[in-house]
Order: sequence, then C-alpha cells, then structure tokens
Amino acid sequence: MATPVGHTLLGVTLARRMGVESPFGLGASVVAASLPDIDVIAGLALHRDPWKLHRKTTHTLGFMLTAGMLAGFAGILRAGSNDGERDLVADALTGAVVVGSHWVLDYTPFPYLPTKKSTPAAHRRRNAAVNWLIDAVFYGAIAYRFWPRHKGST
Repeated sequence: MATPVGHTLLGVTLARRMGVESPFGLGASVVAASLPDIDVIAGLALHRDPWKLHRKTTHTLGFMLTAGMLAGFAGILRAGSNDGERDLVADALTGAVVVGSHWVLDYTPFPYLPTKKSTPAAHRRRNAAVNWLIDAVFYGAIAYRFWPRHKGST
C-alpha cells in the first residue's frame, strides 16, 4: 500500500505521459491520484475514526474508473490534442488511469515497516516517516524514468 507520496508521483507521471500538460491539469492529477483516500477524511468527519471507512467503497476498481472517467469528461484531466479539439475518450481514459493507479499501488505488495496500532506511538511515527521516504525514493525514481522529455533534452 503506497503513501500519498507514491500515489501523487505515479499519478502525475501517468497524467503527463498521457498528454496532460497544463498546470491546472497536473494539479488536478495530484488530487485525482489520491482521491480514493477521501474516505479517510469522511471516516474522521462521520465516525471520529479516520480508518473506519478506509479501503471500502472508494477503493473499488469501479469507483476509481468511474470517478476518473467523470473527471476526464468534465475536462478536469484533459489530455493534449494535436488539432486543438477535445477528445472525450482520451480525457476519460486519462482520468481513469490516473485515479485507477491508486488501486494498483494499494494492492501491489511492497515492503513497508509496520505502523499498526499494536506498536508504540513513537515507533508508528518513525515507521510512517520511513515509509513516506521509501515511497518518495522508489516512486520518484519511477517518475523520473517515465517522465516524458522533449526530443534533444537529456
């Protein structure tokens, strides 16, 4: 399960790779890549327990594909086109891929330090910080590798 750092790095890279170039579109892809974790905020607001609703409805593939396609159709995640006209199918696909990447990362086994409630609070905080650092390095390297570059640049 990736942290918000991993979701953001991979989501923005996928959006950029699929033709999203505007600062607004790239910013929207940051939000879209972590959108399924809105359940943490909902759990906190509704039940005073951020993990009560986590990884339930918003972490289904159907939710992610639907939310992503709606973001694409609405023009929030808009892929660039050569002729200047919007391609709704490309935009919907871009949105679905960016939001759906959350599902893929959450179900990809990756060695993280445990942050369970059974461990002391100081260990949980340290382990969480290390996990965020692992994500930044690992997914940062992937983002660097797959970030599109213009011809002639290094």
